[in-house]
Amino acid sequence: LVAAALALSWWAHPFDQAMLELEGNVLLADREGRVMRRILPRGQQDCMPVSLDDMSPWLAKALIAAEDRRFHRHAGIDVLSLLRAVVQNVGNGRVVSGASTLSTQVIRMAHPRPRTMVTKWIEMVEALQMEGRLSKEEILEQYLNRAPMGGNVRGVQAASLHYFGVNASELTLAEAA
Repeated sequence: LVAAALALSWWAHPFDQAMLELEGNVLLADREGRVMRRILPRGQQDCMPVSLDDMSPWLAKALIAAEDRRFHRHAGIDVLSLLRAVVQNVGNGRVVSGASTLSTQVIRMAHPRPRTMVTKWIEMVEALQMEGRLSKEEILEQYLNRAPMGGNVRGVQAASLHYFGVNASELTLAEAA
């Protein structure tokens, strides 16, 4: 039954890689590269996508440690976390624990939907599909460029400049955490 539901969901909700495209700020800089003005895109989200190579290595390490410690060992769904969450939630008669992975969170941030059990299922299916198309590094890059960082600030580059006045590549371990 689960396999049939997965197959039907896979067909009904194909992964659209175009949803991962990010619209960043327009930057006006002087001839020495200093940003003079940032013009925000539609929706007024302060977002400045950068490659994973242009981020402090502490960012990915801190993120994985805090959010999804088995990130490199699962294919988009962490079965152990899923089983733990089911047992805890059923045992308590209410939602007390989740099982989101970085991959399902990327899907949720890229394509927000109402929070329902059906939505969670679709996010898991699309996370599995995304994992088949993108490397773990590309998924980390997507997450770190999309994550809400307070107010209208999205992604680590905009947050680094906003809160610390430095590029994401210059963050220390304490700042990354």
